[in-house]
Amino acid sequence: MRTFIVSGMLAGVLAASASNAHAADIRLGLNTSAALGCQVLGVRAGVQSDRIGVYGQASYCNAQGATGASFGGGVSYDVTSFNNLTAYLQAGLDTLPSGSLAVNAGAGLRYSTPLLPVEGYIEGGVQLIRSALGTVPGPRLALGVNYRLTAENLQGTLVPDPKPNTDSVQYAGNAPEECKLTQEQDVAAARATALNAARSGLSDASGAYSAVYSNISYSVSAGGVSISGNTAKVAGSVKLSAVQRSNGQPVGGTFGGTINLVRSGCGWRATGYTQG
Repeated sequence: MRTFIVSGMLAGVLAASASNAHAADIRLGLNTSAALGCQVLGVRAGVQSDRIGVYGQASYCNAQGATGASFGGGVSYDVTSFNNLTAYLQAGLDTLPSGSLAVNAGAGLRYSTPLLPVEGYIEGGVQLIRSALGTVPGPRLALGVNYRLTAENLQGTLVPDPKPNTDSVQYAGNAPEECKLTQEQDVAAARATALNAARSGLSDASGAYSAVYSNISYSVSAGGVSISGNTAKVAGSVKLSAVQRSNGQPVGGTFGGTINLVRSGCGWRATGYTQG
């Protein structure tokens, strides 16, 4: 059962926390774009702090008379989030192999898995190419997938590890004044976010491993909470049981770990998991 947990949901998870305005999500990804700009396949790297993100990208273009590399960048602004889905506005600029410039703008949707540092996105909008013959308008559609990790506070502040399997609280929170949160409400919100993220992640893992295990069941409990500024850690445990389809043997166990959170508005967002 330990193999089921580690390889099914938690292996490769890079757990990190972000804090205050000095925290940032770093994104490394692949994308493709259907537009007049001819981008076929590209790589993108970016940084996001709070709602604002910036990125640079390099793409391979394959169009008649314009085959080669394209370079560009852009900015994005998160408008709203619901569960793991975020809607954002986007604008960018690309240089094309022909020497022309392509300006684009539009909106996008980004889906982030709760505990794994992977997200997919789709962007749609318009693109204008400025060439020697004038400005050529057209539609733009981009698809991509990112590997996301949350950088530690650049000032070096670390969140202490909470005590496992207890209700201990270490609090030095910094909730926005407009949220009007008491310490108890802030701690309760962190616990609730951690529990929801764990259940969602386990649900995804159960579906992925249903071909190997049957009768998968689990329960999640949260324990100690440690909050420092705009980052938090919530200790907890997962009790799992299942049956191996290959031999009919029951497997299971109880496993502890810590879910890392970063403040999102007046609430919290899970950024990763550390086992043990």
